[in-house]
Amino acid sequence: MVKIAAVVAEEQRFILLNLSPGRAQKRLALAVVLAFLMSCVITTGPLSTFRPGRIDVIPPYGTAMVLNDSITAVLLFAQFSILRSRAILVIASGYLFTALMLFPWMLTFPGVVTPGGLLGAGLQSANWLYILWHAGFAIFVAAYALLKDANPAKRLWQGSVSVAILSSVALTAAVVCAATFLARAGARFGPGFALDRPELLFAPFHTTKPTGLGMGLSISRSIVEAHGGQLWAGANVPCGAVFQFTLPVYTGASL
Repeated sequence: MVKIAAVVAEEQRFILLNLSPGRAQKRLALAVVLAFLMSCVITTGPLSTFRPGRIDVIPPYGTAMVLNDSITAVLLFAQFSILRSRAILVIASGYLFTALMLFPWMLTFPGVVTPGGLLGAGLQSANWLYILWHAGFAIFVAAYALLKDANPAKRLWQGSVSVAILSSVALTAAVVCAATFLARAGARFGPGFALDRPELLFAPFHTTKPTGLGMGLSISRSIVEAHGGQLWAGANVPCGAVFQFTLPVYTGASL
């Protein structure tokens, strides 16, 4: 019992969450807050009328997220090698999961690499990957919270640290591959809708849901048409449905 208490006390000493910030950390936090406030003032003031051209935000956003989550995962795996905490191993795998999920998400995102996306992506593959990405990380966080408060005698890893880390990396990579496959398959097997009377699809108050209002598609078409565009729907092959719209090119001549 004394040994377990000593291990727990030693564990608490290594967890950054339980350490008081020093003067340097406080200054850094203050500098980050001031920089954020300054950027808000600039973007809402002098740059509020700036209209940039087309910017592809997905590649730089995804790259930054991969670097951030990968570094976090490496640091947590290093902390696990010292503390042997199962909870830290789980949350490290969670950050590794988010880093790996970004690769299929960017590859299947339409327009990033190819107009329709890679990996045999459907129109909704990137959306499903985004949902699985965030839902999966939430599960890792929940598991971390449960293991963190577990019995001290059971929450410490007793085996080889290298085997635990390698197994976690391999299992996380397998989960990412499975999620990618499910996202590709799920985007292709939606029920779609009946096209026997396609004019009813955009009709106001027409719905097939028990609690639906039937106004979503009608409002969407009205907005698109008000901007000089068109919105239409069609059946996907072999399953599902496809909604498409067009808008005129903005030239800035109307300003």
